[in-house]
Formats: sequence, C-alpha cells, structure tokens
Amino acid sequence: MARLLLIVAILAAAMLRASSDTHTDCGIAQTAFGECVPYVTGKDPSLSDQCCSGVKSIKELTPTVEGRRAICACLVQELKDAGGSVDSSKASGLAGACGVSTNVIPTSLSFDCSK
Repeated sequence: MARLLLIVAILAAAMLRASSDTHTDCGIAQTAFGECVPYVTGKDPSLSDQCCSGVKSIKELTPTVEGRRAICACLVQELKDAGGSVDSSKASGLAGACGVSTNVIPTSLSFDCSK
C-alpha cells in the first residue's frame, strides 16, 4: 500500500511539473515571439535579428508535438492580443527567413495548432 501511494505521489508531481513547464514555456515563447509581432502584423517592414533569435528560441522550446501545439496556441493568443491582422506570407516565411525549420509559427489569427 505504501508503495502504491509513493507511485501515485510521484506521478502527481510529474504531472504538476509538466503543467508548470508548459505555462513557463508559453511565457518564454511569447516574449521571444514579441520581437516578431511587428513584422508579421505588417507594422515593421523589416525582419530583425532579435526576431530570428526569438524564432530559434521557440524551436528549442518545442521538441515534442504536444509542446509545439501548446506553444503555437500561446503565439496565436499573443497575435490576437496585439490586435490587427497577420500578414500570412510574412508569417509563413518567417522561420525559413531566419534559417529555422519549424511549423510552430501561426500564419493567421485562426491558425489550427493541432496539425
């Protein structure tokens, strides 16, 4: 019985840690992507080095499918909070322009992060 309680406690702690990491990673990703928001919303015509550094950081935060989906949803929310619209051509070319291979960057305010 004591062994079972120990296993349950360990599993609960692991789940809490995973949930906490996702929330923390969301904040980190939003901060990193913040440098790109003016570019993908058309408010800044040029892509900055800081934005590309942010895209690289976001890629490092998303090694799993679940992580990519969670971070993608955070980035969609950040774009919605910024207001305005998203230039889908700039957003879809962002990772490539920064030399990063990732599909986590949303290209619209209604982007489907589940794919």
